[in-house]
Amino acid sequence: MTSILPGEPVDLHLHTLASDGFWTVETLLNHLSERGFRVAAICDHDTMAAVAEAVDRGARHGLLVIPGVEVTTRWGERQWHLLVYGVDPALPRARLFRAVLDELADRMWAEAVSAVVTLERHGYRLRSLRKLTAGRPLRPYHVLLALIQEGYATNLATAHELTKRLGEPMTVDLPLERVVAAAHAAEGVCVLAHPGRDDATGRLTEDSLVQILAEVPIDGLEVHYRSHSPEQTAMFRRWCERYGLVASTGSDSHAPGHPVDPISYPAEWAAELLGRFGVEVAPSELPSGSYRGELMKGVPEDRVPG
Repeated sequence: MTSILPGEPVDLHLHTLASDGFWTVETLLNHLSERGFRVAAICDHDTMAAVAEAVDRGARHGLLVIPGVEVTTRWGERQWHLLVYGVDPALPRARLFRAVLDELADRMWAEAVSAVVTLERHGYRLRSLRKLTAGRPLRPYHVLLALIQEGYATNLATAHELTKRLGEPMTVDLPLERVVAAAHAAEGVCVLAHPGRDDATGRLTEDSLVQILAEVPIDGLEVHYRSHSPEQTAMFRRWCERYGLVASTGSDSHAPGHPVDPISYPAEWAAELLGRFGVEVAPSELPSGSYRGELMKGVPEDRVPG
C-alpha cells in the first residue's frame, strides 16, 4: 500500500512516442519527477508498448506509474475512447485483452498501408513517413502527420478529410462491450475518456451514459480534463456519485506544451480510483464544504497551463 497526501499531484492520462505522442518515456518521467508528481498513468492509443519502461523508470524516481492504455471503441454508432487502467498484459488472465490490442494493431497497420498506396497512386508523396515512424509500426496517425508535414493538409482534421475523400477512412475500433469484458477479465478498470470534449461526434449526455451503463459495465468517467469547463466538471462528478462510478483526472499531454504539459491534479480528486491500485489518499484536512466547493470548480486556473 502506498500512502499519499490529498494535495499531492497525479496525472492519469499521458501519451508517449509509442502512439501519437512526442514524449520519450525518459523525458516524460524526468519531467514528472522534477515537478513532484506521485502517481501517473501512461495511456497510449491502443498500445501498451511504453508501459514496462515507464513503470521501471517511475520506480527509480519514486513515482508510481499505473499501467494504462486508451482503447478506441465503438458504441451507438460512434467512437468512444476508453481508458483502461491496471492491466498487466503478461499475465494469463490478460489473454483476451492482449487479443484486443493485437487485433487493433493488425487492423491499424492494414488501414495505414492501404491509405499510403492510395495516396501515392493519386500523386501524394509521403517522403517524411519513414522519419515519422522512426522504426515503429506504421499507424494511421503517421499517415496523417506525413500529409501535414508534406504540406498537403494543415491539421489532423483536414488530413483525415483528404484520406476519406479518396476512400480511405482509416477508422479502426472495436465494440465497447468486448473491450470492457476483456479488460475486466484482466482485472482492469475502464473509464470513459474526456466525456465533455466535442470531437465532432458530440459530448456524453446523461441519457447516453444511462444507456451505456444498461449494456456495458464501465467503471468511471474522466471527470477532470484539460478542456472541461467548471460546469462540466461539476456535472460529471455528480454523475459519478449518482451512478456509482469512479472519477479520473487527466491532462492528455502528448508532448511538452502540446496541448498542455502534465497537470498537477490533487490526488484527492481521484482517490477512489487510486485506491483500486493500492494507493491510499489521506483524508483531507479541509472542511468538507470548502473542499467540495474547490472540487466543483474543476482544476484551479493556476494549475492549468495557458
